[in-house]
Amino acid sequence: LSKKRRNMQLGSLAIVVGTVLLEMVCGVPYATTRYGKLQGFNYEMKTGTEAKVFLGIPYALPPTGDLRYEPTRSIRPWKGTEKMKTFGPSCFPHDKNALTRDLQYSEICLSLNVMAPLRKSVEEDGYPVIVYIHGGGFEIGSSASFDYKNLCDTFVSRGIVFVTFNYRVGFLGFLTTGDNAMPGNAGLWDQVQALTYIKENIAAFGGDPERITIMGHSAGGASVGALSLSPHSNYLFQQTISLSGSPFNEFARSETTVDDSLDLIRAVGCHKEHSKLSKECMKQKSIVELFNGVDKIGPGRAIESGIKFHPHFDESFFPKPLEQLLKEAPHKPSLVGVTNSEAAIYVFFESKIMWHMDISPSKASTFSANDLIEYIKEKIAPEEEFGSAAKQFQRQLIEFFVERDVPSNAGREFYLSRAVDLVSDIVFNMGIYYEVTSKAAQKWPTYFFVQDYHHTDPKLPYQGILQSSFRIRPFQSH
Repeated sequence: LSKKRRNMQLGSLAIVVGTVLLEMVCGVPYATTRYGKLQGFNYEMKTGTEAKVFLGIPYALPPTGDLRYEPTRSIRPWKGTEKMKTFGPSCFPHDKNALTRDLQYSEICLSLNVMAPLRKSVEEDGYPVIVYIHGGGFEIGSSASFDYKNLCDTFVSRGIVFVTFNYRVGFLGFLTTGDNAMPGNAGLWDQVQALTYIKENIAAFGGDPERITIMGHSAGGASVGALSLSPHSNYLFQQTISLSGSPFNEFARSETTVDDSLDLIRAVGCHKEHSKLSKECMKQKSIVELFNGVDKIGPGRAIESGIKFHPHFDESFFPKPLEQLLKEAPHKPSLVGVTNSEAAIYVFFESKIMWHMDISPSKASTFSANDLIEYIKEKIAPEEEFGSAAKQFQRQLIEFFVERDVPSNAGREFYLSRAVDLVSDIVFNMGIYYEVTSKAAQKWPTYFFVQDYHHTDPKLPYQGILQSSFRIRPFQSH
């Protein structure tokens, strides 16, 4: 690894020189990367200063055809100058009902976006870099959902190079046969390739490759934690910020994704005697056929997060259990944050991923202790999922979330808040708390915060900070 890092540093010096010469000659921003020359465009920020923006930069070979379900391959060099002025296509989600009209979709989706100050940094090594990883439960999401103008006004105006990127999600990013034929976690390998590209080339955009912070929200926060643990990635950045997600959350590590993947493989007629043959069959299926297969098996599970396609322990990206990797990985400074009502957005609104957790507006208007008990029995710990252990688990949840410390005037809002606390703890908080306390015990420089400020919104039946609050302001969609 040390030789690889030295080569990265030498390459970065050459890239900087070439880029500066180009920008001295031309008024538009250029970047000379290891793979070819790029032309971006300028954006005047609210501060009156300018940012240079490059959108849709390919960082890997298209994961199509024979490369579908394979680890990510580095992009090949090109001749000439490529114009990078529009977002690249988004990666397909897990379910056709998660497609949105404002985005274009393609399997050729592995691109990144760079926003940087136009003015050269007064610091010799360049500006600090933030790489943001989008959320979406590993099943939906796109970097094109984040307005470059707002990111420039929020971050670039403060002397930060800001990078976003796409990675494979859903059945294209995390399908697995549970063995070496198709180990899964392709979406995480995409993230490693994106970070490798950034480490090698960010100097061309004015960034310091030795001051990279990776930051993510929800599944992006879980990805940040995973990248900090895996030996394949933990040398590519200096520090981390995880918001509302951890690799220790069930939706980021459960082995149920193997069974759900095999269900989809069977549903599209690709179940073979050997997993390798199943993978070759899946490579031949069209996106429409795969979406139809999801229709047959259902887009989600009726338990916990409900997410079917997500990371799991593959003995490759994660060569050892997460608990062991946490002890062995380099101790990078880690800032971890949650809101005081992580799951409120899933409890009060229909979701494209945690589709089974919502409480209807009519039910919420009269929500009672009995309704919360019913919610626990039907949506949190149903007998069809927990079997003989269901009743004991239900009893424990009822004692803690329904019967514990009940005020004399307890009513609708109290029991709604307990429902939010319940889902927040199960889906998010327990895994995040485990990661924070484990890192602190291992002497990682670890910082933790809870966001609890909220404004009054008459649309909400309960006052608190939703999980999505972390991205509403600085990451407003365009």
